[in-house]
Amino acid sequence: MIRSIRLFKLSSSVTLLALALSCNAVWAQNAKPAPAVVIEADGVSITMLDLEAELSKAPPDVRSGFMQQPERLAQLASNLLMRRALAKQAEVAGLAQIPFNQAALQLGKDRVLSDIQLAQLDQSNRPSDMVLEQRARDVYRAETKRFEIPEEVKASHILVLATEENAEAKAAELLADLKGGKDFAELAKASSQDLGSGSKGGDLGFFVRGRMAKQFEEVAFQLKVGELSGLVKTQFGYHIIKVTDRKEAGKQPFEEVRSALLQEVTQKILTEGRIKAGQQIMQRAKAHPEVLEAYVANQQPGK
Repeated sequence: MIRSIRLFKLSSSVTLLALALSCNAVWAQNAKPAPAVVIEADGVSITMLDLEAELSKAPPDVRSGFMQQPERLAQLASNLLMRRALAKQAEVAGLAQIPFNQAALQLGKDRVLSDIQLAQLDQSNRPSDMVLEQRARDVYRAETKRFEIPEEVKASHILVLATEENAEAKAAELLADLKGGKDFAELAKASSQDLGSGSKGGDLGFFVRGRMAKQFEEVAFQLKVGELSGLVKTQFGYHIIKVTDRKEAGKQPFEEVRSALLQEVTQKILTEGRIKAGQQIMQRAKAHPEVLEAYVANQQPGK
């Protein structure tokens, strides 16, 4: 069953007008159909073209949300109608003829048209897929360090805090228990004073160099998988470390970073195109600094 959503209550006069217009077959064949009206009042209307223009400014995920919730489209159309009706009231009142308001209107028009022109510029500057692919591979080869994957180890530890009385002796007892065959994870849960990892059997997960205390990581990165350390002293206390896994250093495959690199090089090319266009305009510009100086002087207190 198809569920029909009625967004607005149409008057009978609008329906009759639509029927009358549809009778003029010759006109319909020779003229481009006008955009469908979504909502109207006070001599102004909002069409589907208006809605599409407004939605085009929103990110794709936001536009998708509107498509999934037609009631949001109706609300957007209502908001646009209120804005257009108020704009008409301002025009009727002569507010659009005030010089300051004319300047504001021109600036608004400039923003819209400049955005359209920039989109056109981006389209003309966008390279072919082949060129983008080559640029992405060039970046991948040239910036090797950027894609390096550092060595990682996965370790567990048991900690006896430095503030604990006879901390070193207690840590030594725990180490002896481990060497005697006690399970590391169970002993960590029962005795480690690192509450964060203790509840997980001492598991610290994977980490790279620079994440842990210097003394701790120096030992951890020297241990083999499954190997147990001696007592390791840091500013936190005494640790017993066990390495449970290791990932060797390497380099991210190109395919893993390809999508991000394509976006990056595309954005760089388009940005460079926009900067160049702006620089060309400014090279032809003639500034009048005395106007700004006079304006600033007139804004001083007492003027």
